[in-house]
Amino acid sequence: MNRRRFLGASGAALTALATGVGTATASFGSGVTSEDYTIESWDGTKLEATFYTPDASEPQPAVLMTHGWGAFRESPLTLPKAKHHAKQGYNVLTYDSRGFGGSEGTVGLDGPNEVKDAQRMVDWLANRPEVALDATDDPKVGMDGVSYAGGIQLSAAAADDRIDAVVPRITWNDLQYSLAPNGVIKIGWLSVLLGLGGISSSLIGPDTNIDPRLYDWYEEALETNEIPEAMLELNERRSFPYFDDYDTPTFLVQGWDDSLFKPIETVRTYRSLQDSGVESRLAFYEGGHAPEEITVPLDQRGHMNGLATTWFDRHLRDESADVPQSSTYLKQRGEFRTEDQFPPEDTEFVSYNLGDAAVDGDDRIERWSWWYDSEVTYTWDVRESAEWYGTPQVDLSLDVHGPEARIFVFMLRNGNPINGNGEAYRVEGSGVSRVSFEFPTFQRFVSPSDTFGLEIGVSSPWYLDSRESEGVTIRPGESSVRLPQRQQ
Repeated sequence: MNRRRFLGASGAALTALATGVGTATASFGSGVTSEDYTIESWDGTKLEATFYTPDASEPQPAVLMTHGWGAFRESPLTLPKAKHHAKQGYNVLTYDSRGFGGSEGTVGLDGPNEVKDAQRMVDWLANRPEVALDATDDPKVGMDGVSYAGGIQLSAAAADDRIDAVVPRITWNDLQYSLAPNGVIKIGWLSVLLGLGGISSSLIGPDTNIDPRLYDWYEEALETNEIPEAMLELNERRSFPYFDDYDTPTFLVQGWDDSLFKPIETVRTYRSLQDSGVESRLAFYEGGHAPEEITVPLDQRGHMNGLATTWFDRHLRDESADVPQSSTYLKQRGEFRTEDQFPPEDTEFVSYNLGDAAVDGDDRIERWSWWYDSEVTYTWDVRESAEWYGTPQVDLSLDVHGPEARIFVFMLRNGNPINGNGEAYRVEGSGVSRVSFEFPTFQRFVSPSDTFGLEIGVSSPWYLDSRESEGVTIRPGESSVRLPQRQQ
């Protein structure tokens, strides 16, 4: 499937590099000016960029930024952050990733070409008189950005030790999990991403596009209900567990409501960093790849940007200020809270057995049936005031009817899905199976007037359902949920 068909269906030398081609100069107050540049990358691809410089009497550190998938460097989730860092006295270089915005080239899903693009930008900064250096050709530089711009930070920092600190926001840990969690294809997000990315990339010109293999793999996934092996390999090479000896100080920022890169992804990256002894911090806010991102209050955005500045002050300016180990936005209270560790030391797991729950529906569920519903809900009364905070664990015993099943699980507070997020899981083979998995991380306060529910279904509009399943029967007495809980 080529781009046209998909979109129809879905709606120089180092000196030259350092100099670039400058265009208009602008000023937006607070002693900061900006100038646009066309920077030639490692393979001759021309990338459009903007360089923001504060009014300073001596060289200052720099922040390198790009943008989310299908966007551009002046998009609403990038430009305000760039201006914020510049107003804090940092040089800021923003650029359109290859194939997006005004930049040439083929979009490679933050692959080797994009990594070398980021390294060229670091080269460019090293040759600017405004930028402070750690050593020759080694600028004091950090990276910031959301989503696609978060993924390139981790890849670039793994490849280039000159990058001193990063702030990846709402990005992935494992692209395979992001796009097909536990073997279930997330077709809704795949369609949105390829459609949005294809339209955005095609606006630049006929020679600018997304890697055509992505469309072929998309079509194959639709036909076979499987992720192609070649795409599995591509996803692996762009995922954090693939990187060896990663040691860049990393401040991870994640939205509670993110359904593309769920909070558990950031938690998994954080765990890996902590286990490896890499200096790292973690923060949650209300937003992510979800409608809630549109309405994030300015004070929340300002708070997160302030923490990012502090992180850069610590690692680019050697200041003593630090970011809390864990910062959490409490939705029910409308405020941030800090912790000395994540999860907090006083967190313990409390088990809820499905055999003890009130049941709404039949233990057997099927997708298309006159006799059975497609979901069943198990509900418990909350018996004491507590806080649920962390990553729940689900352990289910299932009797699979047919060659396979795909189940979709939601956790409910008072009948409503928590953060609108759920988890999918593919069960191979017929007969009795036991499946265990982590549920996306969340935080909630509860009291004795509340209920906790677990909804299990066999169909979801955002995923590819099983085409072979004849349903499953939940075995409640042998199934449970373990919630991370703190007493109040």
